[in-house]
Amino acid sequence: MPTLPSVGVPPLAPRLLMAFPACKDSLETTVILLTKFKNSDHFGYERKGVWHIGIGSRSSLRVDPKGETAVITGQGKSRNVVIPGSLTDFTRDYMTQQSQQYDGKIFGQVGFNYGAHVRGQSYTPGRWPILSIMVPEVEITLAPENITVQGYDEKFMTAVYDILKNTSFAPLRVRDPQPVDTNPNEEEYKVLVSQALKEIKNGKYNKVIASRVVDLHRLVDMPATLLHGRRANNPARTYTLNHGGFQATGFSPELVMSFNKGMVVTEPLAGTCSRLGTKDTNQMLGQKLINDPKEIVEHVISVKEAISELNQFCTPDTVCVKDLMAIKERGSVQHLGSSVLGQLSPTSDPWTAFNVLFPSITASGIPKNTALEAIDRLETRPRELYSGAVLLIDSKDEFFEATLCLRIVLQDSTNSWIQAGAGIIAQSNPEREFTETCEKMASTAPYIVFEGK
Repeated sequence: MPTLPSVGVPPLAPRLLMAFPACKDSLETTVILLTKFKNSDHFGYERKGVWHIGIGSRSSLRVDPKGETAVITGQGKSRNVVIPGSLTDFTRDYMTQQSQQYDGKIFGQVGFNYGAHVRGQSYTPGRWPILSIMVPEVEITLAPENITVQGYDEKFMTAVYDILKNTSFAPLRVRDPQPVDTNPNEEEYKVLVSQALKEIKNGKYNKVIASRVVDLHRLVDMPATLLHGRRANNPARTYTLNHGGFQATGFSPELVMSFNKGMVVTEPLAGTCSRLGTKDTNQMLGQKLINDPKEIVEHVISVKEAISELNQFCTPDTVCVKDLMAIKERGSVQHLGSSVLGQLSPTSDPWTAFNVLFPSITASGIPKNTALEAIDRLETRPRELYSGAVLLIDSKDEFFEATLCLRIVLQDSTNSWIQAGAGIIAQSNPEREFTETCEKMASTAPYIVFEGK
């Protein structure tokens, strides 16, 4: 394999460490930090009550939308590189070099089109990187028991220290959100669903996730949107990023995969109903959901497909299902959810597993390859990061997690938008699927804060 240029691998340097007492509100502290560094590259990732934040790019890899070239930066230098072979192998090599030089969490994002690219399928390139990785200058961990700050750049470290030192004395003030109408493009979406149903009837595939976009036409204040949106949601994971000018914030209901010390887990959610009513109403809707034949079929075929995928890279007879069809409350909606897990085979690695599981069945369809072709044909523009993944990786701890990019607000230099989809199977009807996309957008649309007055 060709050796990557060393420009992206800064020499090993002493790592600075600071510790602080636990903060009263880790979400507010995260928003304060990201507001101060909103114009710098950064990632924020919340899992199991802990926020992992990376600020500043010590080294980064950004791959163009076609997956053909990469920009590698580090030590104040930048270099364009032609990817000589497999994009996955190229990324593995980059990650290996970084893990030899860096002791901490590495962040990244993977666009939806990566799934078609690694399968050798044709697709319509978008504007966003198909994959990007960032090694941060400073890594901040906001845990219930304390705050730790680690990094190499003294300037960044000093700035973070000053912010954290004064956080408790500076009350957080952000503007109120301006709710977004989620009803545009209703008829166009129903036509798309009707076309998908015709293709399902003709035997082209069994299930496809059809999505629609609501353009915002204004710049979004991502940290403020994160604050309001996270307070109103109870996601499996929360993510926010600004890398190379591409920005996203979301409240993910599920994982693409989690790899931790040899075990791989994926968490398909399929089957959805509203959670916007009273407690009694939501319980009634949940019981209706778990007994709805259409929703049960949609979920069971997704779990069956997940088992099949894990069997491709897991040790034989280790794949199993836990919590089959449990109700999962996720912000404005509730889902049927299951966990499928297995022991990673010694002949595979986390990237092997990721390439099989990505994009998630619940964000693409069944069979996956045919569904990817249908999405590229049916939808009017590339998905970019919607139904892609945000990554949190720690090679030394044998940890690799990819969260599914749903319930998302996206922004680049040309536009900002929200996006949601619904799973289409033979029993679907266009009216209900449009309503489902509105229910899902209700996790983000009421909480968006725009820039300016």
